Amino acid sequence: MRKLFSGGAPAFRPSHVGAAALLVLCLAAGAASAADPVVELSTAQEKALGIETAVLRAGSGGEIAGLAAQVVVPNSQIHLVAAPVAGLVERIPVAVNGSVRAGQVLARILSPALAELQRGFVQASVQAQLAADNLQRDEALYRDGIIAESRLRATRGQHAEASAVLTERRQALHLAGVPEGAIARLASGQAQGAAIEVRAPADGVILEQMVAIGARVDAATAMFRLAKLEPLWLEIQAPVSSLARVRVGAAATVPAAQASGRIISIGRNVDANQTVRVRAEITRGAASLMAGQMVEAVIATGEEQARGTFAIPSAAIVRIDGRSVVFVRSARGFVATPVTVTSETATASLGTLTGALRGDERIAVRGVASLKARLSGIGAE
Repeated sequence: MRKLFSGGAPAFRPSHVGAAALLVLCLAAGAASAADPVVELSTAQEKALGIETAVLRAGSGGEIAGLAAQVVVPNSQIHLVAAPVAGLVERIPVAVNGSVRAGQVLARILSPALAELQRGFVQASVQAQLAADNLQRDEALYRDGIIAESRLRATRGQHAEASAVLTERRQALHLAGVPEGAIARLASGQAQGAAIEVRAPADGVILEQMVAIGARVDAATAMFRLAKLEPLWLEIQAPVSSLARVRVGAAATVPAAQASGRIISIGRNVDANQTVRVRAEITRGAASLMAGQMVEAVIATGEEQARGTFAIPSAAIVRIDGRSVVFVRSARGFVATPVTVTSETATASLGTLTGALRGDERIAVRGVASLKARLSGIGAE
């Protein structure tokens, strides 16, 4: 292959993650060199080679753009609702994606086990009352000197034991989801039936329903996953090379969803792709995002961007003679213009393009490999 460029330091090679990735180019002053290699093509040849162009657009200063991120719900806002007792799911008045309020009924379960818990509580309540009456009687008898102190102590022990059993039975009903009012009515002798209502522990949206009407469930069987969807978190994959520019408290945005928030933590572990998890809390526009959604995020760095910065797809960059090159359309054809890449993100790079461009020129963004081959004399007619 003939050498097309001579002199100059070799450019930093950008990562070509995909066609959607952005490359930011800073343009230096001075006229474009007439010595830069040119690929001359007809319109028909351009079409045949699949060459497409895009207009240079100004790059955004002081930010890291094009970062892959996933929307997640903070753990503190997720509730797993489980069956309090074993039984048969009789009714489910809610559905996935529905909003619910704290205390709203999510399901009704028919449970023989609940009837057994109620019977045990009533028995314990009766025994505790009997023990209290015996203690009151023996205390009076002891004051009158009719019974020995040992008998009073035994009666007190029986009363303490009965009270402990009653507390245990009451707690079992609480764990089964029986409200305090129903327990009080049960203690007064009113029958409460063998059905239990499962209620929402907090306001939120039902993300998942794990059971259906007619299903038999055991105690602690997961039934619903409920979550509060504001605020949300963004788990951003930031390249290690960009971490020095990221700060806790910096602004983070999802431009496509018009959502924004702040960086709340920066990971200390590097994954196999040499990226670090940066977490942002989205406090504005969270309603336009969905849990689990993959998005592109932007992190503000507070830096000033160099004058004459432009953004193009990273696929527009090729390597020729050890240098990074973009093809700029001109009256002579496609001019191979050298680029010096200074830094990069997971899907974007920063670089300097020699030559004074106005910003309205067109850059080849597809078919760049064909232009490189033509420039090297491969496939030329």
